[in-house]
Order: sequence, then structure tokens, then C-alpha cells
Amino acid sequence: MKVRTLSRRFILGFGAMLLAVIGSLAYSTISPLGMTILKPGVQPGYVIFGAPDGDAYAIDTKGNVAKKWASPEPNTELGYTRPLANGNLLARVQPARSLSGAAGANAEVTGAESVIEFAQDGRVVWKYSDSVRSLHHDQERMSDGNTLLVCSKDLDIPKISRELLKDDCLIEVNPAGKIVWEWQTSDHFDEFEFPQDVKDRIMVGYRDPQGLRPQVGALPPTKGFDWAHMNAASPIPDSAGHTDPRFKPGNIIASYRHLNTIVVVDKDTKKIVWKSVNVTIGQHSTHMLPAGVPGTGHILVFDNGNNSVNYNPRKKDGRPNSRVVEINPLDNSIAWQYTAEMSNRPIWSFFSHYISSAQRLPNGNTLICEGSNGRFFEVTPSGEIVWEYINPFPNLSGKIPNSTVFRVAKVPESWLQR
Repeated sequence: MKVRTLSRRFILGFGAMLLAVIGSLAYSTISPLGMTILKPGVQPGYVIFGAPDGDAYAIDTKGNVAKKWASPEPNTELGYTRPLANGNLLARVQPARSLSGAAGANAEVTGAESVIEFAQDGRVVWKYSDSVRSLHHDQERMSDGNTLLVCSKDLDIPKISRELLKDDCLIEVNPAGKIVWEWQTSDHFDEFEFPQDVKDRIMVGYRDPQGLRPQVGALPPTKGFDWAHMNAASPIPDSAGHTDPRFKPGNIIASYRHLNTIVVVDKDTKKIVWKSVNVTIGQHSTHMLPAGVPGTGHILVFDNGNNSVNYNPRKKDGRPNSRVVEINPLDNSIAWQYTAEMSNRPIWSFFSHYISSAQRLPNGNTLICEGSNGRFFEVTPSGEIVWEYINPFPNLSGKIPNSTVFRVAKVPESWLQR
């Protein structure tokens, strides 16, 4: 009898605990999709994002769709789509249905056939295609009208690795489509100053002692070994305000996810002049804050936290939660950070192991894209969530709906042409 009583108590207790766990999984939202939180203090404007259904959207602070764009290129879908200051949009375009297989890690590494600029009425006003390089992850319109593109090539470099390398590059393209500046990561291998154990792991292609290369998610669409994985690059803005020559306007700040490394490249000498190593883990959306927002001259980063040990030669341990960090580049210190605990929530309730972004807004709030969950939210400097939205435009072609979003950006209300 005592055993039966104990069993009942155990079952009831376990059931209560299970219900609590299930309830906690929905901790971040009030309702399933669309806008879930709206409080005073939200920055006015529209949030622009490319959704996994292949279209791009502009939503207002109430969660209403103000505008929707399909790809203006025949038989293609929009990949990462970002707003430009001139009122146009800059987007990667990919073959139609290419996103159907992009759920998981492949969603962020799929190379594009072209990058286009199109007006809000759908007119294509600029296009760049590349038959030599794979265009992926990031595209940035520069202040002089040129466009900075993240790309990669498959290269055989025996002194770096026994494996064929998928080697990331940067190209700057002028409005006529001519490459006017190029930077190849492997050319600067020694400037990363890798310790010998990291070099050893790159040499064998991150293979284990049995000779097996571990895989995370689907295979990337390349023959090469994705050794560094650049996922963001942008020029240091004219208004960053630095007197340190390492951070002069026009120098390039770039993020290498698999190396837990952020670098600054001198535009003139092409040398790596600054590094941040292991301050972040598997990071995304690395950029320097311009004038007009709090933190000018600092670097804002979405610190994913979890990066597979197999693809992380710099640091063996991951972290099962994400954060957003603002780094002072002068001493690599953290000037501000956001974790879910600042919103009085469990630290693990904010977590995206890949993709994602952060944007500092003029009112001092930070717009965050928790990409793997398709969750966008705006927090005050103290961590109060004043706005939250759950992406309701998934890709439904797979067995499990995919709601992931690479990045989001908020624009002023005046940006949208109604």
C-alpha cells in the first residue's frame, strides 16, 4: 500500500512538473502568431524582413502587414532582404523552391544567384550576378553607392588544409557591376594568429581521430570545407567618431562564426588590424553603431551562444542561451548586454543557435531577431520588452513548418511609400 501511495504521489508530482515545463516553453509569447506584446515606449516605424515563404514584408508596430513583396525576378524567391536609405530594398534572389530545403543550418548558407535592388513598386533598378563566387549571407550598400558583398570560393590551399576549402571573400561592386575591391580570407590566414591546436584542426578539416568530419544539419551547397564561415560584413560608418586609425571610416568589420572571431580589415592595406576572439560564440549581425543612436562607435552583436564543438576550433564549450552584446572596441569590454533574465524570464528562454540579428534604435531600444524561432522583440536598455512579434509566414513545404528569419530591420514611418 505504501508503495502504491508513493507511486501515486510520484505520478501526480511528475505530472505537475511536466505541465510546468510545457507551460514554460511558451514563455515568450502571449498568443501564438503575429504581434504578442505592445507597450508604451516602442520605437515608431516599420519592421522589414524576408520570410521563409519566399516573400518580404513590412509590418507596423501593431503587427499589421503594411506591404508585401514577391521577388520581381521570374522563377525566384527572395532571400535575405534589407531596406535601403533611398527607399528601395536590397535582396538576394534564389531559384524558386530553393527555400523548401533550407530549414535548419542550410537556410543561412545557401548561395544566391544574384543580388538585386528593387523599388517598393517592384521595379528592379540594379542587379549583380557572379558566376565565379557564391554570394551568401550579407549585402551592404556603401555610402558612395557601391555594394559590399559576402561571398566564397572553393580553393585548394594545402598549407592551410588537406581539405578543399570553402573560403570566404568580400567584393565591392560599383553601380556598373565592376568589382573595384576584393578580399580573400585565406590570403590573411597568418594574421588571425591561430594557436597551433586550431591550425591542426583546420588542417584536417575539423575531422575527428577516426577521420570523420562531423555534420551539423544539412550539407552546405559547396564541395569545400566551411572552415571560417563569414556571416556579416559592413563598412565602419563615417559617423562612428573614432580617432583610432584601426576604426577609420570605410574599414570593414566582419564576423567569422566558426572561429568565434570578429575582425576589422584596413580597407587600404587589406590587413587585419583588430580582432575580438571568444568574446562571443557563433555570433551574427556584427556591425558598428553610427551616430544618431546610443552607443555610437561600439560594436553591436547577436551572440548566439551555441556553436557545435565540431565547428568551433577556438572554444570547445558552447552556451545554451543567446544574448545581445555591445562591445567597446578600444578594450574589447562589454558595455551593455541583454539576456532574458533582464526581462525577468529564464535565461534559456531566449536562444537561437544560428542566424538572428540586433539593431540599436534611435530611442535607445534594441530590436532583436531570435531567428531560429521567428521571434522579433524590442527591449529597453533595462530589458523591458515593449514589443514582440512571432513570424506568421512560414515555409510549409517541409514536414515541419519553418518560420526562421535571418534578420530584421526597423525603418522610420516615412520610409514606406503607401
